[in-house]
Parts: sequence; structure tokens; C-alpha cells
Amino acid sequence: MHFDQALHLLQSVGPEVDQKGLRIASRFYRQLETKYSAELQEIGHLELPSQSMELRILRLGQLLKHITNQHESSELFKMVLLNEINQTKSFILTYPEIVSREIIEAVRIELKLAPTAPVLEAWRIVHHHLVETCRHFCKYKQQGDWTQLNVLLVAESHHLGAIIDEAKYALMSGRKTTILHVRPTKPSSRDLVATLNLLTKQGLVFHSIQSEGWDMEVETFLELISIDDPIVFVSGSGRFITEVQRTLDPLPVIFGPFVADGVLPS
Repeated sequence: MHFDQALHLLQSVGPEVDQKGLRIASRFYRQLETKYSAELQEIGHLELPSQSMELRILRLGQLLKHITNQHESSELFKMVLLNEINQTKSFILTYPEIVSREIIEAVRIELKLAPTAPVLEAWRIVHHHLVETCRHFCKYKQQGDWTQLNVLLVAESHHLGAIIDEAKYALMSGRKTTILHVRPTKPSSRDLVATLNLLTKQGLVFHSIQSEGWDMEVETFLELISIDDPIVFVSGSGRFITEVQRTLDPLPVIFGPFVADGVLPS
């Protein structure tokens, strides 16, 4: 199951999660305390006052609601990825397998789902992809101010507009931002050209390669401009996204098509 397919499948239980999100979150933390007290003690979670635990339950409930009502993967990744890495003692990054197993069990029980329900597999896929992305970028916390990690935006053909929207918000957060546009012809929209010129003055680095499809020139150039392991967003056809992911593997790739509706947290 593709990540976006899994994300869209989770929307089918959105109304139930809206109603039972706090119950799922409460059950999840009860399961952790019952089964994994040693692991919780190790990272100091059992020493938290009750008020902090209530806040964690509230935040998890809100996150579950957000995931099951999220239509665009880029917005979900920005919220989870950029917020999770800011935590100094993240249980989800320390014990991702435990979190995945117990959150899925809590969802299954509270939503009265069969163990083989496709929506549970969707939860596993979304959780795994988010955690792997978080774990990759978390290493930068030890190398200075990770919140200024560069952003690379890759667009195929007419998807440039969505990528430009992402670039605006990335630049507002103070991140070094680069766009790679792969297109068969020159951009025809005067508005896009004007916007690109304005963003370039604000610090955007813009590259454009004319190509009818994926070729060695595109692949080599993409490898070159991603050498510093930026946060990568890509918008394009399924085949184009697959080629970008293959080229940059194991660097995580956040993909659309998408349109941003908020500022990248810093």
C-alpha cells in the first residue's frame, strides 16, 4: 500500500477518531505504563507529573485526529517531523516498534476493528514512514541548529506552482531553500516567473532542467544538490516521485502533489 493510499484510507475512520481520540490516547499510555515501565523510566517519562501526562494524552489525541483528517502528506510530515525532532527525549524515536504496536492495538480496541482490518495496516505504513523520516533528520540535533536544515523542493513540469508555495514558507522560516524544476519546455506563466524572481531576491536558489523525461543529467544534478541531506519535498507524477525517491535513497522524500497552508515551524 502506497503512503498516500494509506493516509487516505485513514480518513475513513476520521469521524470515529474525532470522537474517541482521547480514549485511544489514554489507552495507549496505560498500555505503555503497564507493559514498558522500565523503558519509560529510562527516558524519564514515569517521573512526569500527572499534569504533564494529561497534556501528552491531549496532544496525542489531537495528533490522531489530525492524521485521520489530513489530505496532504506534506502538511502531516511538517507537523510531525519538525515538532517531534524538537523533543529532547522522544519515546517514539527511542522505541518506535513499541509505539507502533501499542498505538495500533489501542486503535483496534477503541474502534472495535478486526486484527486484519486494512485500516490497521494503513496505520502501520503511515507510522513507519513518519518515524523513519524523523529518525533520519534527528541526527542533525547533534550537529548544531537542526531547525535550519536546508530544504530542497523538486517539481515536475506544471507542478512548479505547488512547489513555489512550499518555497515561500520555507524561506519565511529562514531555511536555505533550493528548487529543482524538471520541465519539457520553459515556464509559460508570467506570474510564476515574476514570483520566482521575487523569491530569488529573498534567497531562493532556483535550478531548471529541460528534459522530456527522467534521464542521467537530471539524476546526476539531483544527487549533487542533495549532498547536504536537505529536507526534500517533491511534487509530480507517480513515476517522477519514484525516480526521485530511488535516486536519493536512503534520504527520506516527502511527496505530493500538495499546496502548503502554513509556515514551516522553526
